Amino acid sequence: MAAPRKPPIPQRRRAHDSVRTRAAILQAAQEVFLRGDYHQASLSDIARRAGVTQSLIHHHFGSKKGLYVCAVHGFLAELDEGLKGIVQPGLDLPAGATPEEGAAFVASALTAYFRFLSTHEQCVRLYRILDLSLHNDPDLVAGLDELDDQGREMSTLHLMRAAHDRLTLMKERGQLRPGVEPLPLLSAMLCAVEHWFTSSRRLNHRLSQAVGRGDSLAAGEGAVGAGPGGGIAPEDFLHTVIDVFLRGALVQPAAQ
Repeated sequence: MAAPRKPPIPQRRRAHDSVRTRAAILQAAQEVFLRGDYHQASLSDIARRAGVTQSLIHHHFGSKKGLYVCAVHGFLAELDEGLKGIVQPGLDLPAGATPEEGAAFVASALTAYFRFLSTHEQCVRLYRILDLSLHNDPDLVAGLDELDDQGREMSTLHLMRAAHDRLTLMKERGQLRPGVEPLPLLSAMLCAVEHWFTSSRRLNHRLSQAVGRGDSLAAGEGAVGAGPGGGIAPEDFLHTVIDVFLRGALVQPAAQ
């Protein structure tokens, strides 16, 4: 006598299981990729963490590169709303024609991005990994760009465009010094802030050796809220960067 046939799995349940499996794979991939370089990560490790077979990873994402692009995109999407909530108020400042209003925008943008990165360590780690991965495999850049084109508009891209438009308007109104262009200025602002979170520990140590303050600088004596590993306090760095950009990039108000 033939064994009774198992009833087919309802389509809705199959779809739910598929979504859950895909989410588990993405979560495991983010954990693995955030540990180091793309080329060091293994699909076997990701599959083991997700509790699936490697064949399921290929089924859902096609390849390791496809999984990486989706994992990075998903992680950035999680950060998007937080970044927008912190940075957008600065972009919403009145776009007036006075030097003071232009200075307020630059100071607000630098402060907002600094505050965001100071509370999102994983984002800083992802930046390091992306720099290394994209340098070793430029094709990944095309993969991330393609997914952005196919998916929803990322707040990060919107914020960068809005900031560039604001600096362009300031340039047109004569608020930027001659020779200072909007795009290089925006890049310099972003790089200055990110550099603190990616390099300040190493630089503070080297500076403590170079200037001969040894234990004092390395331990951050006399500094409120000393930086990573001691040394220069984050707020001191931020205030200095803001002052440099305001004085170096913007036309100064005429003396009364």
